[in-house]
Amino acid sequence: MLDLSPLRAGGPLGLVLAARVLALLCIGLTSVGVVVQVYERTSSSTQVGMVSLVLAAGLLLGFLAGGVLADRRDRKGLILIGSAWAVVTFAVLAANAAADRPALWVVYVAGAMFGFTEGVAETAMTAVLPSLVAEEHIPATGALVTVTTTLGAIAGPMLGGVLIAGPGLAVTFGVAAAGTAVTTLLLTRLGPMPPGGDASDAQETTPDGASAEEAGGGGAPSGALADLREGFRFVGGNRVVSAVLVVDLCVAVLATPNALFPEIAEKRLSGGPELVGLLTTAPMIGAALASLTSGWTGRTRYHWRVLCAAIATWGVACLGFGLSPYLGLGLVFLAIGGVADTISEIMRRTLLMTHTPDALQGRVSSLWLAQAMTAPALGGVLAGLASSAVGPAVAVAGGGAACLLALAVVAVVYRQLWPETIESDQGSAENGELGGRDNRDATAPA
Repeated sequence: MLDLSPLRAGGPLGLVLAARVLALLCIGLTSVGVVVQVYERTSSSTQVGMVSLVLAAGLLLGFLAGGVLADRRDRKGLILIGSAWAVVTFAVLAANAAADRPALWVVYVAGAMFGFTEGVAETAMTAVLPSLVAEEHIPATGALVTVTTTLGAIAGPMLGGVLIAGPGLAVTFGVAAAGTAVTTLLLTRLGPMPPGGDASDAQETTPDGASAEEAGGGGAPSGALADLREGFRFVGGNRVVSAVLVVDLCVAVLATPNALFPEIAEKRLSGGPELVGLLTTAPMIGAALASLTSGWTGRTRYHWRVLCAAIATWGVACLGFGLSPYLGLGLVFLAIGGVADTISEIMRRTLLMTHTPDALQGRVSSLWLAQAMTAPALGGVLAGLASSAVGPAVAVAGGGAACLLALAVVAVVYRQLWPETIESDQGSAENGELGGRDNRDATAPA
């Protein structure tokens, strides 16, 4: 079952996770409310898409800025700023929804500002997590974070739909504002969280052999662009981190079946919006099951192998869903895909947190989060283009096959990782195995 040892060890992790669950629940309420409000006001799916695009643009900028700030400034302060601004944003949306004629521009402006501050706060939150627990608890911590994300993704929209259908949009946004205010109060109980890490942790991380300190200008405060370049240099020079980001990119771009759910529901399964909801829920059920039974992920030593196996399972699930002529069988494949995606996320979090020095956690987290946001959007566009050429079912199946092929290529390119294990720092440096955050061999270019 789910490994709760990081929580039993004490420390601030329990408070952080509780605040995260509540925050994600409130964000889920708001996201559903915004979609419903914009569509009610405009009767245009294009306008709904534009609001999502504005939010995504704000998030992208927030991730990039947050990566630099989280490695320079107190991370607790950044998280609190993001949470407090969310209270303001949700309150503004509530007041706007309660007006006789809600203004659409308010939704756009609030979405852009919220996206930016949420991007900064989420980057800081991701960067601070490894420092809250002992290294042996990092895999279990990754699983707990995945559980909170899954809970927010399921419960937030469901509760939002109930509140919108009942008290209405203004109350929905008001509840989100109140809940986020509680989140902010919880987070104020945390102690200072400055970026840490010994200067030696960032040594030998760039492809040309220069240390991270040298890449950033010999330890002197550097500009934001120089800091970002240092983050890119670290990613390019660390074979574990680069492998995780590359394989994650392949999956997100090549295998994105959810973008075609409406078309599949209508043309292949002869259903309507309710069927789209069913297709969307099936992976979430698999994700919840995987999260609740993820205790074994903290005991495995072969994180890279497990990650590749999970991605292969996702590709097979997409292939099976695309080829399945029956709804029930298709839902089973989607649920299996949800299991695989959750295990994959746990492994990705574990590898990134373990092999990134604390001084670079913010920038590496920002690059991963930015990729996680933009790559599925690109994958959705490619899936749409493929569907227009060969049909939605073949497009989904073809995406699954392409994912498997790309995984095989990545596995060959990073073949050095296959025989190795992820162990603690003690002993791994002696026997040449892939060790923890301070293992210098793990930072050699592939």
